Parts: sequence; C-alpha cells; structure tokens
Amino acid sequence: MKLITLFLVFLGALHGATIPEKVLICGIARNVEKAIPNTIRSATELGSHFSDYRIIIYENNSSDHTKKLFRDWAKKDSHVLFHSEYLSKKKFEKTLSMGIKNRTEMIARARNKVLDIAMQKKFNSYKYVIWADLDFLERWDIENIVDTILHPEQEWDAVFAYGAYDLFALRSSEWPLGAELIGVYYWQHLDRIRKEFILDKNGPWKKVYSAFGGFGIYQRDAIMGCRYSGIVTQDLEKVTIQWLAQAREKKNIPFLKEYDEFLLKYQTIELTGKNLANRDQYPDDLGIRFPNGQITWFSCSQNETLPWTCEHIPFHASMILKGRDRIFINPKIHCAP
Repeated sequence: MKLITLFLVFLGALHGATIPEKVLICGIARNVEKAIPNTIRSATELGSHFSDYRIIIYENNSSDHTKKLFRDWAKKDSHVLFHSEYLSKKKFEKTLSMGIKNRTEMIARARNKVLDIAMQKKFNSYKYVIWADLDFLERWDIENIVDTILHPEQEWDAVFAYGAYDLFALRSSEWPLGAELIGVYYWQHLDRIRKEFILDKNGPWKKVYSAFGGFGIYQRDAIMGCRYSGIVTQDLEKVTIQWLAQAREKKNIPFLKEYDEFLLKYQTIELTGKNLANRDQYPDDLGIRFPNGQITWFSCSQNETLPWTCEHIPFHASMILKGRDRIFINPKIHCAP
C-alpha cells in the first residue's frame, strides 16, 4: 500500500499536484459573507493539491452580500460552480419531504442541490467529494485533510473532522441513541456527551456510524444513490434497528434505559397522512411510528414537527446499507469550535 501511495504521489507531482486524483469541494451557505474571503483562499488552496478540482456551492435567501461575493468569485474562477435561488415560503414547503418543515430539512434540501451536481456523469472521473462548512473564519486544516487521503490508517469510505461542537451528527457503537429517539431529553443531557466523547487529537482514527465535525471526505463512489434528509428515513430505521440490537447486548449504553422507559410510559401513534399536521398537535411525550415501522421516535424539539434528525445521519445510514460502512473520525483534522 505504501509503495502504491508513493508512486501515485510521484505521478501527481509530475502534474504539480500532491494527490493525483480529482476532487469536488462542496458547501452550502446563507449569510456567511464574513467567512467568504477565508472560504475562497482555503478552498482554492485545498483544490490545488489535486490533479483537478471543482468547487460547488449552493446558496439561498441570504440577506447580506453572500450571493454577490460567491457570484463574483464564480465569474472569475472557472473551477467554481455557484447556484443561488430565492425561495418563497410557499415554494419551499412544496419541496419538503412529507410536508414537514424544520431546520435540518432545509439544510438537507440545500445539500441535495449540491449533490445533484456533484453526482452528474460529467464528474465520474472525480474520485473524492469533500464537504466543508462555509462559515469558518480560520484557514481550513488543509495539511491534515491531504494527509488523510495520502496516508490512510485503513481503507475508508468517509473520514470526518474532530469537531466537538457537532455532536448532533455523531452516532457510534458507544453513542447510538440520538435526539430522534430520546427527544428533548437528548438536548437536556448534551453536556454528558461533550464530557465523555473525547478523542486524543494525536490518536488513531475512530470508527463511527455517523459524524461530520465541519469537514467530510468521501469516496465519491461510496455515496452513489445516497440522499440527505432532515427527517427519519426508511434507511435510517433499518440501521437503527441494528444499532439498538447491538446496544442491548452491551452494558451502560447512554440513554438506552431512558428510551426503554419512554416506550413503556408514553403513547405511540402511526405517522400517516391524516396525522401530518402542525407540530402543536403533538405533545413532546408522544411516540411516532412510520406505517409498518418497527422503531418509535420521539420529538427532539419543542417547536418543530416530528420526527426529525441531523441530515447527515440518514445519508450515512444509506451508505451503511450499501456496505460502505468504513466511516471514521480523524481526530487530527480540526476545525474551529
């Protein structure tokens, strides 16, 4: 493996690149004008390490200069593909899954707009897709992102930054239960995860079910057919059944006891068309099941329609079901908290 890597690096060097492969650098944005100078510098520098690159950005409904700054960049740099739109409330709600409106569904819609471009046939020769949050004011951790690709600790389908702030996207064998399962209780006890999920920043990669942390590096062929969703999907239900079964074989899995207590204590209804009304019709202690579903989900917000989740988790659930479950956090990749 090391000899192959060194040979590829040599070939890439002949073309002025560190990595002899092509990459798509992706992001979504709204009202991030202060971070755009850093995004331009960092994304361009990161792309220069590959044999070729494209930067794909989607924006909607910004009220600052985000749209203009990204549009001006795209006019000057042929590597940049920028898509922008304004969505009225009526137009936006027509695009939502099951008519459910929440913040993560809005984010999922935006990510899928970028994904639609990134997965076009004309980009089939691009090996990697890198997602980056576009609100960082500090330079991206380019050296460790490049090193992750050049010197992998093991075979991988996706590798993420160690972003301690982004626990909403985290699921692992030690932390399989998230807000979509234990509802508001999750937010009330989030400090427990912050205190207990600690990785050595110079340590080995951590195998997880899902993560993000501000940066995600994907093998493009590992995400074929996957989609983002801000609500629970059938794929997420299928892997959650597996996660819960594995959790019950272990001891002291966080939140499992509380979840089982919720199942015994609270009423559950089936989420059918007639029940897809506004959130205020659902009390927080009401369990929800999809038609013919096996999992009961609980509200993770007091103000939104349920059931919803971090948009990364259904995406990674689909990867897992495709057998692309080599998903890791590289604690050496850092991002601003």
